[in-house]
Amino acid sequence: MKKPTKAIFVLSLALMVALTGCKTGMFAPRTGQLFQTTRMCPGPGSFVYTTPLMMGVWGVQKRGGEWTIPIGIVGIPIAAAGFVVDECVVSPLVDLVCLPYDLCQPKRNFYIRVVDEFDQPVPGAKVSGGIKKADYYWMDGEKFSKTTDAAGEISLDGTFLVEGHCWVSCPDYASWWNNKKFKTAEVKPGPDERIVIQFVLPKANPGGWKAKKDISREEVLKLLPGKWSADHESRVWLQHGFNCRYANDLDRHCFTLEASGKVDSHVPHEYVFYFGARHDDWDPRIYSVWTLEGKDDVDEAKARMNHERLPSGWLWRVHLSNGPKNTICSDSYYLGEDEKGLYLSPGPFSEWKSLSEKLSLKYRKVKQ
Repeated sequence: MKKPTKAIFVLSLALMVALTGCKTGMFAPRTGQLFQTTRMCPGPGSFVYTTPLMMGVWGVQKRGGEWTIPIGIVGIPIAAAGFVVDECVVSPLVDLVCLPYDLCQPKRNFYIRVVDEFDQPVPGAKVSGGIKKADYYWMDGEKFSKTTDAAGEISLDGTFLVEGHCWVSCPDYASWWNNKKFKTAEVKPGPDERIVIQFVLPKANPGGWKAKKDISREEVLKLLPGKWSADHESRVWLQHGFNCRYANDLDRHCFTLEASGKVDSHVPHEYVFYFGARHDDWDPRIYSVWTLEGKDDVDEAKARMNHERLPSGWLWRVHLSNGPKNTICSDSYYLGEDEKGLYLSPGPFSEWKSLSEKLSLKYRKVKQ
């Protein structure tokens, strides 16, 4: 093969591979936006050449010692050179290679679609969150808050984005408690060439808290012995709203109360779901005994001082512990009632950290 012919062959092969990369999203999901990579600012590699600069800045802010100042001074030219090379050489070359592909593509936005557990669109859902349009690790994102249309979708402004997170809520649906994250590099255009990120908002709604009051201590003590398990709506909400991977395990989210005061426990230690956390910590024998407590048995002022969150109007609760010494935090399940019957709802109740009175997990007695 002659040299010119060989050069043309290699160039054609390189161009084919590059265009394939443009199509498959090897560089970034292409949206038809010209010079998209350059507009997205430096990529993950920027972490390498900005590390000295950031170490210096961090050291000065934290007063970690004067030794960090020279690191920051040395980091300035390294970061500047890296930025120039990335923005003026690497990114434009990628965009030029992908230019033929981009010119053939329609300019398209990213979409978030919300469906229920039956894959039906959810119109009127509020979707709030943040997106990053630059793949630059210290660059702040943009916030958004929109309502889904008849197709259960919202359009995210701009023709490209890198990653984001969102919450979804809607009346009569079990709204999310934790945010969910997404990366557009992991989402490919569909048959209609749109880039759609789909999430599930379950129709199953456990409903709000309502106390059971017209019942005596003797009646409650007769009622309680037996197995109590989270109902279907609560388990659907745990799965989709809290990202709980054990939600559908019928051997979890349940306990059996014995008349002797012992408990066979298969519940998590406190229903506390922190921001973005997965609730994976399980100890099936964490509680061993239960006691019935009434409103008059509890010093509510002291409970509030101990940051114990009590639901409104409660009268009776089942108190789970590991014995008289109670070396670990105890849990309480409050007796409530709705149109489906009696239930025990686990605390704590909080609008910012865990379960709330608007949507409450419900344990119902299992017929055996």
